Amino acid sequence: MMTVYVVKTGEQFLCTAEDGDIGMAPAIGEATSFLSFEEAEKVANEHADPGYEIVAIGVTRH
Repeated sequence: MMTVYVVKTGEQFLCTAEDGDIGMAPAIGEATSFLSFEEAEKVANEHADPGYEIVAIGVTRH
């Protein structure tokens, strides 16, 4: 199992749009995942509203 991180801001999550822009997704399954907390924090500081949360998720690879 590995851990990835997503950024939650309010009731939505940061995601990457097809054109590469940062957007908002309503569901965690659509969120952009980051391999490190530091990477998630950097993107959150640039694109999320104050009060964001960085959520750790355990992912099992098959």
